[in-house]
Amino acid sequence: MKKYFGEALTKFGVYLLSSSTSEGYHILNKREADDLYTNYLSKFVEVQGLRIHYRDEGQGFPIIMLHGFSASLHIWDHWVYALSDRYRLIRLDLPGFGLSDIPPKHQIDTEPYLLYLKQFLDHLEIKECYIAGNSFGGWLTWELGARYPEVIKRIILLSPAGYFTDQTKPKTVEFAKKPAFKELLKTGIPRFVIKRLLANAYGDKTKISEHDINRYYGLINREGNLMSMVRFATQEVSATTKLIKKIKQPTLLMWGMEDRIIPVTDAYKFHKEIPNSRLMVYKGVGHMPQAEVPGKTLRDLDDFLNKGS
Repeated sequence: MKKYFGEALTKFGVYLLSSSTSEGYHILNKREADDLYTNYLSKFVEVQGLRIHYRDEGQGFPIIMLHGFSASLHIWDHWVYALSDRYRLIRLDLPGFGLSDIPPKHQIDTEPYLLYLKQFLDHLEIKECYIAGNSFGGWLTWELGARYPEVIKRIILLSPAGYFTDQTKPKTVEFAKKPAFKELLKTGIPRFVIKRLLANAYGDKTKISEHDINRYYGLINREGNLMSMVRFATQEVSATTKLIKKIKQPTLLMWGMEDRIIPVTDAYKFHKEIPNSRLMVYKGVGHMPQAEVPGKTLRDLDDFLNKGS
């Protein structure tokens, strides 16, 4: 966990400590964030005392969609627009991200998150579904799939986290202790830093819109979200990788060849350990293929859902 989230935290530090143009106040209060990033489809539900933002769109067999670290439910926009005539699409902001409440410090771990998600599904009376997850959301997706095969019938993993084999670089945690980070929590992250970090997640930077940058800038700087991300980045947590081999459901793996956040070598580990899996690797694509090449990923998704594994 520290390596995966810590690399992003380290980049925050590098940009801020080396820049003299990071002055200013960037924090967005919760009411302003709600006004900017909700629409008529936005709903809120309380799960274990936390307000969770979600959208429930379309009709048909349900597909649950989980975003990655520092992202929000908006990362699935392309898929939702294309699939809502055939499926019921349920996407949410995970606790501590987007417009959802921030979990208590002692609950920043995968186990509480898995419990949040199971209770969320129970609240919506979801008895069976497919589930798709990207990055950190992918990690939660395969853990849920392994634990609740009676509920989750098919799994779609887009650059999921899970295999943490390298040691965390000491500078990651040290950056979090620097005075610049204390100021960061007070003032927020400048937009130009968000733009650079987002560019690192794409293979083709021209696919990033100004609208995307503005949304990440606003939601990362939403009141409390940055503190939650810093807490994530400094946690000593490991994935339950022994569960990966127990996944029996048909599983689709999607990965960008140019993923600089979770390398494509991990794709082959997942493919090897999940017996009923299919792997699609996209040339020139980064960490979020559903956003960078929505057309290609949707064609592969349709083929997977319609023809089986």
